[in-house]
Amino acid sequence: MDIIITINGKTQNIKEGNTLMSLLKFLDINPGRVAVEYNKEIIDKGQYDSVRLKENDNLEIITFVGGGNV
Repeated sequence: MDIIITINGKTQNIKEGNTLMSLLKFLDINPGRVAVEYNKEIIDKGQYDSVRLKENDNLEIITFVGGGNV
């Protein structure tokens, strides 16, 4: 069964039972290079495998980008 979640303001259908980690892998996102806000709470990277996504969850995925003067 599919559920609907919101990722960075856009709705997306995903399979029920996915964890935050499985979603990041599906989206080809390196979990070490992002911060994730899950329903208005920042999630520790060590919890990505234990957070099960549910209908109407709201995620903000923020990617870290290096830069600066060389």
